[in-house]
Amino acid sequence: MIWQKLNQLQPKIKFKPQIILAIISLILAVGMSISISNKIPAQARTEKNYEEKLFETALSFTLYFEGGFSNHPADKGGRTYKGILQSVYNTYRRRRGLPPLDVTQMSDAELMEIYQGYWDNSRSATMHPALAVVMFDTAVNFGINNSVTFLQQALGLPQTGIFDTKTKEALAEGNNRNTALQMINERIIYRYKRVQEDASQMAFFHGWLARDYSLWGYVEKLKDN
Repeated sequence: MIWQKLNQLQPKIKFKPQIILAIISLILAVGMSISISNKIPAQARTEKNYEEKLFETALSFTLYFEGGFSNHPADKGGRTYKGILQSVYNTYRRRRGLPPLDVTQMSDAELMEIYQGYWDNSRSATMHPALAVVMFDTAVNFGINNSVTFLQQALGLPQTGIFDTKTKEALAEGNNRNTALQMINERIIYRYKRVQEDASQMAFFHGWLARDYSLWGYVEKLKDN
């Protein structure tokens, strides 16, 4: 096609070989830049869609075990609605300059924004699908810092609860399904210790284990990408 256009112009203009090569190079360069510019947004959209689907996958599991309202007298977290503590909701409203509101009055938009915060702050999106789901559910169930502690335990690191350089380096090597399963194992061990230290927590023990073992089965079935 390029040569046809040049041949059509030849009766009117005599091109030197160097000029022809320059024109071809220019046309190819422009074509490549257009191709690349079209590809980058498409790739970005693909990555965004993947992250959104992964977030939905994680959220669907967590909401299954966090549905409805809870205010059990033995629950240290107190009033909870769809997995969100009243204290967490109070902090969320205060940061936005909004007056306090009962957690049961939380809108779906607020719920999603809070859960998005758990997803972002736990860095779940950067992880292997199985580990992302476990990390997110752990962040919601135990808090962001504690989810990092469980991750550090699974990676064989000192438990600081801070996503520090050592944690990032270890995660780069252990960003896989095995780490996800080890995190669940650490959660189960913690459940047993919890009821041994405080008998009142036995009221939640079977529910906790049901959640952990269900999570194990859930992430085992996830594809790697």
